[in-house]
Amino acid sequence: MKNIVKVLILIFVIALQAQAQLLSGIKLCIDPGHGGHDAANDRYIPQTGFWESDGNWDKALHLKEILTGLGAQVILTRQGNNDSDDLPLSQRAGIANSNNVDFFQSIHSNGWLGTSNSTLLLYRGYDAQPIFPQAKTMGAIMVQRIYQVNRTTGYSNRGDWSFYPDWGTSGLGVLRPLNMPGVLSEGSFHDYIPESWRLMNTNYRRSETWAMARSFLEYFNVGNEGVGAIAGVVRDPEKNVTYYYLSGSNDQKKPVNQVQVTLMPGNKVYNGDDKNNGFFFFDSLAPGQYTVYYHADDFSYDSSTVTVVAHQTVFADKFLIEAPNYNPPVITNYTPVSSAINVSRLANIVVDFDIRMNSTTTQSAFSISPTISGSFVWENNNKKMTFDPSGLLDAGTEYTVTIDTNAVSYFGTKIAAEVSFSFSTRSKLNLLALYPDSGAVDVSATVQLRAEFDAAIDPYSLSGNVTLKDIDGNSIGVTPDATGYAYGNIIFEPQQPLDLNKSYILTLKSNIKDMENITLGYELVVPFKTTDETYVSGNVFDTFEDIGGWNDPEFSGSTTGTVPDFTTFSVVSTKKVNGTKSGRLIYEFANETGGVCRVYNSTKPNVGSNASSEVGMWIFGDFSRNMLEYWFYHSSTSNVIVPINSLDWTGWRLVRIPLSSVTGPGDKLFHSIVIRQTSGTKKGTLYFDDAQSDIVTDAEELPVPNRYALQQNYPNPFNPSTMIVYSVPERVNVTIKVYDVLGKEVAQLVNEEKDNGIYRVAFNTADYNLASGIYFYRIKAGAFTSVRKLMLVK
Repeated sequence: MKNIVKVLILIFVIALQAQAQLLSGIKLCIDPGHGGHDAANDRYIPQTGFWESDGNWDKALHLKEILTGLGAQVILTRQGNNDSDDLPLSQRAGIANSNNVDFFQSIHSNGWLGTSNSTLLLYRGYDAQPIFPQAKTMGAIMVQRIYQVNRTTGYSNRGDWSFYPDWGTSGLGVLRPLNMPGVLSEGSFHDYIPESWRLMNTNYRRSETWAMARSFLEYFNVGNEGVGAIAGVVRDPEKNVTYYYLSGSNDQKKPVNQVQVTLMPGNKVYNGDDKNNGFFFFDSLAPGQYTVYYHADDFSYDSSTVTVVAHQTVFADKFLIEAPNYNPPVITNYTPVSSAINVSRLANIVVDFDIRMNSTTTQSAFSISPTISGSFVWENNNKKMTFDPSGLLDAGTEYTVTIDTNAVSYFGTKIAAEVSFSFSTRSKLNLLALYPDSGAVDVSATVQLRAEFDAAIDPYSLSGNVTLKDIDGNSIGVTPDATGYAYGNIIFEPQQPLDLNKSYILTLKSNIKDMENITLGYELVVPFKTTDETYVSGNVFDTFEDIGGWNDPEFSGSTTGTVPDFTTFSVVSTKKVNGTKSGRLIYEFANETGGVCRVYNSTKPNVGSNASSEVGMWIFGDFSRNMLEYWFYHSSTSNVIVPINSLDWTGWRLVRIPLSSVTGPGDKLFHSIVIRQTSGTKKGTLYFDDAQSDIVTDAEELPVPNRYALQQNYPNPFNPSTMIVYSVPERVNVTIKVYDVLGKEVAQLVNEEKDNGIYRVAFNTADYNLASGIYFYRIKAGAFTSVRKLMLVK
C-alpha cells in the first residue's frame, strides 16, 4: 500500500509540474455578475439566503486561482462584493478592452419561477451569425462542461440577439462593447431551491469553476490539466424534502447535513456544511482508483470505489441508511396535550417518537375512548403518527388516548411502558369581542359591525340569524365581509350610512353555528346609538387623493416587528369621507407584542402653533385594540409622540387632539401616523382621509347648515389640484360635475347621498389630463343647483 501511495504522489507531482504553464501568455478577463446586496437586482433567494452576487464573486475567486495556477494572467472586473463594486456593464467590458485580453467571461446563475434548472451560454449576435465566431465555439465547449458538473436538466448555447428577440440587436450590455470574443454563463438556476442550497456551498461553486477552467484549456487547445476531481451528494433515502423538486430527480430526497467524507489513499477529509445540500468535493486528484468513506450521525457507515480520470469530475453520490437503534422507543410529544380543554372537534391526534416505528404494530397499539373510526398518516421517517378521525369528535366529551406496549420500533424493540393522555372537546361557541357593545353610544354612522368568536363560522347559518334594525323596527340593508368567517369573525357594514343620533339594534340569534356544528345557543341583542356629531370644519392639508409624501411603513427605521410582505400603505378608492380616495394602511405584526408600524410623511406639513385649536384626521377604525399615535416635530427635528387612543372602534371618526398636547416651542410639523402593538390583534386595516388643522374645538359653535351652498374653489387659479367646499341642510343625493367651456363633462367629483353637513372634495386635474383654461363646476342636490367658475393654469 505504501508503494502505491508513493507512486500516486509521484504521478501527481509530475502532473502538477506539467500543467502549471498550460495557459502561459494568455490573458483572460473574468466578470463576476452583479455586485453587492441590493434585493432589487442582486437576486436574493430568501428561502436559502443565497445572493447571486455572492455566488458569482466566489466563483470568480475560485476560477482566478485555478487559471493563475495554469499560467494565465487573470483580470477581475470587480474587487469585492459591496454595492459600490457593482459597475455599469459598459465599464466591465471596458476593463477587458483596455487590458487587451484574449477572452472575456461574465459569470452568472439564472432564475425563473423556481421550477427549472438548466445551463445557458450566451454570445453576441444571432444563433447562426455570431459577431465573434470564436465566442460561439467557446460557448459550445463551456456549456457542456458546466452541464456535466452541475448535472442540470439540459443546456443551450445561444446568440443573445436570438435569445432576446425583443431587444433587436442591442443584446447583452456586458457583451455589446467587447473588442474580443466573450460569453456570459448561466451555470444553473439559483431559484430552484435544491440548486439554491447547493449554490450555498463554496465547493459546489468551485466544482463549476473547474468546468470553466477545463473549457479554457480546450478552447486554446493547450492540453488538459492532468488531474481530476470527485464530487457527490449524500442523501437520506427515507426522507423527502418539503420544497419543490423536479420530478424524477434525486432532489426529492433530503440531503444529509454535516456529512464527513474521507478519501483514501491520501486520507483527505471533507466536512460537509449544514446548508441542506449534502455536497462534497475533492479536486486536484491524480488519476487512479480511490475509496470514498461516508459518515454521518444516525447513519450507518458506507463506502464507494471511484476511478479518477484526468480532466474530468466523477461522481460518487450516496444514499445513507439509517443506523440501527435497539433502544426502547420513547414518545417525545403528543397533541392534544394531556388535560387539554376546549379542543377542536376537528382535531387530529398526533404522536411523536424518538425512533422510527413499525407502523403496523404501532397502529394496532393505538386506541381512543370513546371509540371513533379514522385513518393513520405517518411522517418524518415513521417517527410521527397522526390519527385523523373520520368524523367530528363529540362535543363536550372527554377522550382518552392509549399507546400500549405492543408498539414496536422499526428495529423490533417494544415501547417500555404504556402511555395514556386525555383531553376534552369544545361544547359551546364563545364570543370573544363585539363592536359596538351593548349600550354603546357615539357610534360612527359608517360603523363596521363585528362579532369575533373562537371558531370558524359556518356562513350558511347566518341567513335570517343576523339582523340590524332601527328603533322603529325597520330592517337595514347590510353588506357582509366573507373573508372573516374562516377566522371566526362576522363582519358587515350598512349599505348606506346610518342616521346620526339614532338608536339601532343588532341581533345575533341562537342558531348561528361554527364549522364544527356548535351553535351560539342564545340570542344576543345589542342596542347602540350613533353619534350626533356633524362634520367639524378645519383647514384640510391632506386630502389623500394621491400618495403625496407618504411612505410605506418599511421605509421608516422606527417600524419594527412587522411582516413586510403584508404591511403596506397606499391610496385607494375603497372607502372615503370626501373626494374619491383615501389612504389605506394594511399591517401585520410578526409577534404577540412589541411591534411598531410607522407611516411617515416626508412633506411634514406645518399645522401651526395655535394652542387653542385642534389637529387630526378622519380614521376608519379596525377594532384591533392596538394604540394609535400621532408624531410631530417642533423646532424642525425634535420629535414629539402623542398617544391618541386605542383603536377600539370601527367606521369613520374624526380623531383630533388639542395642538397644546404637542409640547415644544414654535410651529408643529405633523409627520407620522403610528400603530403601536399592545394586547390587540396582530393584523388590521385602517383608512385615513382629510387630515386637517385649526379644527374648531367646541363643535357646538359650528351650526348645522340650514341652507344649500357651493363655495368658490380655493386656490383659484390652481395647478394641479384645488378644493371645493359645499354644504347641504338635509340628507340628499349630491352630484358635482366639472365642464369645459363648450359644456362637455370632463369630471365627476361626487355622486352619492350625503347627510346634512359641510363637505370638501378635491379636484386633481392630474387624474383627467386637462389643458389650461376656464372650467365650470356644478352642484345638483335635490332641487338645488349652483355653478361656479375655476381656472386651471399650467
